[in-house]
Amino acid sequence: MISLRDSQLQLLWTARIDYAEGSWVEAHQHADFEQLFIVLSGAGWIHSGAESCEIKEGLAFLFRRSVSHSFQFTDETVTLDFKFRLLDGAVIDALSNVQASCLCQGVHLSEIKQWYKLSLQRLKYPNSVMPLRIEAGFKSTLVSLFLGNAAASLHDSTVLSNIDDDEPIAAYLRLNLAHKITLDQLSRRFGYNPNYLIRVFSGKTGLTPIQYLQEIRLEKATEYLEFTALPITEIAEKVGWSLPYFSKMIKERIGLTPSQYRKSLINEVGRDIVLEPDFENIWRVEYP
Repeated sequence: MISLRDSQLQLLWTARIDYAEGSWVEAHQHADFEQLFIVLSGAGWIHSGAESCEIKEGLAFLFRRSVSHSFQFTDETVTLDFKFRLLDGAVIDALSNVQASCLCQGVHLSEIKQWYKLSLQRLKYPNSVMPLRIEAGFKSTLVSLFLGNAAASLHDSTVLSNIDDDEPIAAYLRLNLAHKITLDQLSRRFGYNPNYLIRVFSGKTGLTPIQYLQEIRLEKATEYLEFTALPITEIAEKVGWSLPYFSKMIKERIGLTPSQYRKSLINEVGRDIVLEPDFENIWRVEYP
């Protein structure tokens, strides 16, 4: 496979890093690359230059070149970390004037997780994903996150991303996916005949309401398995499934049981995913 790369951004390295409570990273800086730090869960403090920022779920922090920064973790903290090199003057100038921290949620968070997972896929199967796809996608998310519309959609589905978030039935299903929902209940709530409801919803989304509900439940369930330590029984409850049915759905879609799938990902925590052969990551985590 031809190794095409993005001309404006070079992604050097990424990893999922789980920090223990009480651990820290001493002050340091990067002379020739930038870093994006995403907090999936946890607590603590970031000190960057003259700025201090509380670590909390959903935080995104951009570390620019030659700016000293350090971390302190007051709780177990799960993060995604990206180190990259901006190559284009216009992009560098645009990002040099933005606030270094913001919330990463909804579509942005879904995309960030996708670029990490594609990087991990490329590590395991080098010819399966072009670096250009990851770099161009990551660049788009980065620019949108810090320069685009801060009120990004809270709908974090990739498979279902073309469905309008304002569609009332879809919005209701997303908000209530943990509850038992039937077609008759939906029909009564929205005042439609069941057959008419299916026809209208399918015309807008390409799915029946129940198919859509199954998809968003499955995507949310896999996200919980991938990026949280929630017990599997609790995940099943959160998406409105019994444990046997949850296991059946994950097995059918992914080919592994929930426990097997989670274990396959946990084995990758703290693993260097290097996309630029000349880059060597330096680990700086310290423990009491």
